[in-house]
Amino acid sequence: MTRAEYNDNIQYWSGNVLRFAVWNCGDRMRGEDAMQEAFARLWEIKEQVAVEKGLGFLLTVARRYLVDCFRHDVVVAKAHAEMAQTAETTTEQKGYGLSDEMLAALNSLPEVQRSIIQLRDVDGYSYKEIARMLDISDQQVQVYLFRARTNMKKYLTKK
Repeated sequence: MTRAEYNDNIQYWSGNVLRFAVWNCGDRMRGEDAMQEAFARLWEIKEQVAVEKGLGFLLTVARRYLVDCFRHDVVVAKAHAEMAQTAETTTEQKGYGLSDEMLAALNSLPEVQRSIIQLRDVDGYSYKEIARMLDISDQQVQVYLFRARTNMKKYLTKK
């Protein structure tokens, strides 16, 4: 496929690839990401793909991209659930010398915030280590930690 054929066929194939991706995942933004990834991969090997095989290639890449995204989401959700369960169990069992009010405030937090408080303040991990464990950015760890501490402060001042 030449560069000109690639450019011409984007108009023809983009609608098909987008519909396919959105139908498979149910999310327009993720479908657009899949379409973008498919066209990027096609661009990388456009000389090796025949024009008549281009649409099949794009749909295959989009499907594989979506499968990878779903697998990643499952792994991240499972990690969050395990960390939250571990944090609850550990906090409930040991108490870490926390008062009942502090434990209640900690347990009132969303799972991600509770996990980050546990990892940072109790276990002493760095922002980078927490970011790597939860597969989020360092800045997002700091944001979640700030929100968690703010929420705990609000919870404790209400009592």
